Amino acid sequence: MQHPTINPLGDTFGAEVVGLDLSQPIEPAVVEELNQALLDNIVLVIRDQDLTAQEFRNGMANFGEPMLQHREAFRLPECPDVSRIINREKMRPAAMWHTDHTNHERPPKATILYARKLPAEGGDTCFANMYAGLDNLSEDSRAQIEDLVTLNSMEPNNPTYSAGDRDEFAQAVRHPMVRTHPETGKKALYFHVSKALDIDGMETPKVRPFLDDLLDQAIKPENSLRHHWTLGDVVICDNRCAVHRADPNYDQAEERLLWRIILQGDKPVK
Repeated sequence: MQHPTINPLGDTFGAEVVGLDLSQPIEPAVVEELNQALLDNIVLVIRDQDLTAQEFRNGMANFGEPMLQHREAFRLPECPDVSRIINREKMRPAAMWHTDHTNHERPPKATILYARKLPAEGGDTCFANMYAGLDNLSEDSRAQIEDLVTLNSMEPNNPTYSAGDRDEFAQAVRHPMVRTHPETGKKALYFHVSKALDIDGMETPKVRPFLDDLLDQAIKPENSLRHHWTLGDVVICDNRCAVHRADPNYDQAEERLLWRIILQGDKPVK
């Protein structure tokens, strides 16, 4: 039986898992402990993994049901539940704060990234706790967004989306801007800044500045976490109460390749 150790990452949030081999079976009691650790810490970093795509997929199934991602061209042929995140093939760094796949009716509960190739320096991924982000809003902003609903679709100018992607996933999906976490019962600020193309009752040109202002209020050093990647790191982020972004400030001539899995979530509710 595996006996991993779970250690706090720092003073804000997040934890690291040491002594866990995701390629091997995990006892139900350990699975329960790891899932609770994700709820408690929002981000988990599992160190020192050496996984095939199928092993990565199977290990992450201990946390939920892997779901198929859009960007069909980046799915691994040998394991379509795993996709590549890469600074090649017209894929732009996701440098804005976001939570993944909000253009789905049931967006993912978690995003999981596995470091496969890294630049010599930089290429970090940053995370922000959006329970705290909601608390950081001014009273006026909190009152304004309490009942607002975003309409989420695929960015019209993204060259990595195929016609098939757009046919299947480009509908205007409605989500509350304040959502209740289905497991913790806590409320969090919830939106994807570039997929929320409209907000009910708001003129479209005002939407992006409004969302940018909310992020400026919500994200502070005290509710942020920067992950410095090491090859073999697997990072799990609870999408229901966190946002993340890639830091693009590294030598783009060097390849940065992460494998990504997303886990099926619930329909967001207020």
